[in-house]
Amino acid sequence: MKGKLVILVTGSSGFAGEVLIPKLKKKEFEIIGLDWKKGKYTDLIQDISKPFDIEKKIDVVIHLAARLEHDRCSKEEYYSGNVLGTENVLKIAKKHQSYFIYVSTTAIYGSPTSPITEQTPIDPDGYYALTKWEGEKICQRFEKEGMTISIVRPSVLIGKKRLGIFKIIFKNLVKNSRIPLLGDGKNKISFVHIDDITDFLVYLTQLKIKKLVVNFGGVIPGDLNYVIDELKKHTNSKSKILHVSLKWKPFLTVLAKLKFLPVTSWQLSVMHKDYFYENKILFSTGYRYKNNPIGALKSMVDYYHNMII
Repeated sequence: MKGKLVILVTGSSGFAGEVLIPKLKKKEFEIIGLDWKKGKYTDLIQDISKPFDIEKKIDVVIHLAARLEHDRCSKEEYYSGNVLGTENVLKIAKKHQSYFIYVSTTAIYGSPTSPITEQTPIDPDGYYALTKWEGEKICQRFEKEGMTISIVRPSVLIGKKRLGIFKIIFKNLVKNSRIPLLGDGKNKISFVHIDDITDFLVYLTQLKIKKLVVNFGGVIPGDLNYVIDELKKHTNSKSKILHVSLKWKPFLTVLAKLKFLPVTSWQLSVMHKDYFYENKILFSTGYRYKNNPIGALKSMVDYYHNMII
């Protein structure tokens, strides 16, 4: 009789890890949670930028761990976490001949024209996107050496406990202050519900699809003005939207690079334009999105409000 499938999840103490692991356990897989810090589902504390080993046979590796855009790290920190870390985890997977799922990012495309596809030119803006793209290239090298690897590129993740750049909007909603939006707010941005991306990772774990490189762009809830209006209704906020002219964008970009603004230059480059995806390759796997982003955004603003009261 076969034993349980053993799955190594890196980034087990992170936002996605703490949603994903209970779903994997529900399928009765055996999970090894790895992170650099303690957490509810972390079994092994390890800095992945340093070489390490795991003796227990591992069937699947889901590599979530990364230095993220909103971490605003140094070049060296991004490189050690996202490049060296990915290579070290791949070495573990190669040793065990594990199926490897690399969670990348659609930020590697920079600020492209929508709809974004897997054929959209790669144009990283900033060390986060650049090092995640370097991680993909390392995956390609290991794939040529015989490993089975899937690369998933999610867009903006949302869900309870994930505040990030949205904290600015939530703060102004709660305080009934003006909400600054770069541009006219008529642009459409897709959002990835945390339950959708984690469900898809479970789905991949079961199917073990080979040679998959796929965007995971999420659902467009409406234009940005509509999204803010829905959150205003939900919070009974009297906030008004302040549309900031695009003529200020070059100046704001300089401030962002100097870290005088709570956003990065890449975030500024995409927040005023359409930013959504074609789902042809994703849908060819048989997966479909199940969750509305508006519900996740409402849970996020509720979480923020409960934090400050």
